[in-house]
This record gives sequence, C-alpha cells and structure tokens, in this order.
Amino acid sequence: MVEWGSMTKKKKLIISGIIICVILISGILFFNRQRIFFQKKVQKTTEVNASPTTKEDVVTWDDPAGFSFQYPKGLTVDKHDEDTENYAHVELTNADHKGRVIVWAKDTTATTIAQWLKSEKGLKDTTSIDTTLGGNEAKKIIVKEPKKKQITATLDEDIVVIVETELDDEEFWQRVNDTIVGSFSFSTSKKDETAGGASAANEEPPAEADEEESIE
Repeated sequence: MVEWGSMTKKKKLIISGIIICVILISGILFFNRQRIFFQKKVQKTTEVNASPTTKEDVVTWDDPAGFSFQYPKGLTVDKHDEDTENYAHVELTNADHKGRVIVWAKDTTATTIAQWLKSEKGLKDTTSIDTTLGGNEAKKIIVKEPKKKQITATLDEDIVVIVETELDDEEFWQRVNDTIVGSFSFSTSKKDETAGGASAANEEPPAEADEEESIE
C-alpha cells in the first residue's frame, strides 16, 4: 500500500480534487432536496386541478305521449306535428354536428321487447344487449350498416318507445344519447287513470248497517 507521504504532488492534487468534488455535489443535493421534491408535488397538484368537471346545461322535454327526458341545451327540437301515424316523433338536431336523435312512440302487437326486436326485419342481424329505459326492460341495439346507429327500445303497455341515435359525429351524439337515455322516465299512463276511474265508478257502495234492531 502506497503511503500518502510517498505520493507525488500531482497524484495528491488529483485525489484531493476528487474528494472535494464529491463533498460539494453531496452538499448541493442535500441542501436542495426539499426544493426539488416540493416542485414535483406542486406540479402533480396543478395537473389534477387543471381540468375541473363542469355540469352540462340540460333542457327537459315533457311529451304528451306519457314520457319525459333531458337533452343538452343548444339542440333544435322538431316534434313533427304532421306525423299523425305515431304517438311521438321527436327529432333533435344540431347545425354544427352531423347526425340526430329521434324519439319514437309507436303501436305494436309485441308483448315483450325481445319479441318486438325479432319482428323488426331491419334489426335481425344486429347486436343487442339487455338494458333499461325509464325503468322498463329494454334492448340496446347497435346498427353498423348502412349508417351507424344506436337504438334503445322498450315497451310501455302496447306502445314501443324508441330512442334512435344516428352517430355521424359519434363523440357528440353519443353524449346526447347517453343524456336522453339516462334521464328517460314514464309518467302515469292515461289508460291506468281511465281504468282506475272506471273501476271506482263500477264499485257498489258498501251496504249500510240497519239502524233499527229487530225486537223479538
């Protein structure tokens, strides 16, 4: 082992310089560690708060056919008063986004939504999954040709209610579709009210007890 005193002056300077550099670098890292870690934490916090969630403005549509739903503000609504064949034909469009949503209410002889789907010739080869619409059992159908659509359909007594969304501008109209389907609800049907009134009218009033007691 070479003793320190036997080393040349040049070697002593090199070793001393290395030791001094190590001490300086260690000191710099030690005294700046809090500032470095603090900057990282601040950066992460800023990224999380950079895009706060905003609530979308919506409008409520209350239809005479016995249902209601909400849709994003800014859409144009055409209720197609000229359509005398269907109970409801509500079309929602936007001039800046190609596509649309149509909410239908039509007569049907089907007793289940699965039966209705089988009876629709244009939907036989489509993919469908079970879902709900307004609390009722429903089917969500994906149509790919000739135009991409998403259809959500359910039965309300003997009426089929359909939310048909044309996904030309898919990101925009998918958001509109989800808002409509998620907020969809049915009101008390006129048939239920009529049936309840008729039943009440046909009921005989309860027999009154005889006020006079028979004397033997």
